[in-house]
Amino acid sequence: MHTRAFIEQQLGKEIARARRQNTALSLATIHLDQFAEISKRYDQSALDSALKELARRLKKACRGSDFTARLASDDFLLVLPECNLGEVQVVLNRVGALEVASSGRKVNLAYTTGWVDYQPGDLPADLLKRAAQLLHLYENAAKESFSSTLAPH
Repeated sequence: MHTRAFIEQQLGKEIARARRQNTALSLATIHLDQFAEISKRYDQSALDSALKELARRLKKACRGSDFTARLASDDFLLVLPECNLGEVQVVLNRVGALEVASSGRKVNLAYTTGWVDYQPGDLPADLLKRAAQLLHLYENAAKESFSSTLAPH
């Protein structure tokens, strides 16, 4: 997976191409829900396996022109040139359910997806900011969901 710096540079090129050719450009986001809790419950090898499996699935789901980046420990971004919002869901559906084995036990990894599309006049920072806002919403929702499951009923 690529770094954020690479994504910013490449995103500028993809925006220029989308403008020139009047084509779609979308960014898909993936947030691994309860990533910190998983790292506390299972050993480091389970976490490493989970990240490797996600990377493998993203690579398999992406088309030749797409590329991915890890933005934070639990946040990932897919840059999808010539991909409109309806097609983004098709790409994300190919990721499928994530499950890894750890110490003979199966660990299911829940994740949340979303996407933003290029709007005329957007700069790379604009698209990345909207994607980051989505990821921030996911993180807050996951924390609230996790804390509510721990609260006595």
